[in-house]
Amino acid sequence: MKLRYHHLMCIPRFKGEGYSKAFCDNLDNIKKSFENGDAQLVSECDDVCRCCPNNIGGVCRDEEKVIRYDRLVKERLERGEKPQPQDICSDCRWYEICRYIEV
Repeated sequence: MKLRYHHLMCIPRFKGEGYSKAFCDNLDNIKKSFENGDAQLVSECDDVCRCCPNNIGGVCRDEEKVIRYDRLVKERLERGEKPQPQDICSDCRWYEICRYIEV
């Protein structure tokens, strides 16, 4: 499974809300698979993006923003730190849903 670095924060906080039923079903399946296996970390559209309306031909509509998220998550992981939403993605449209969820 391919995952963007910043999706490491999204997956454990996912509670069934999203862009569409197809997006939510896909992310729910990814969450279950993630808990049972390995993931290849990437800085490009991944398996979560597959059902996202912001995925335009394999490039995120908000690519500049998500590249920043990916970079910040990767940097924190490399330093042995746990990335937190308030430090990475406070400008995400889903931030208000997941910012208080501890993982």
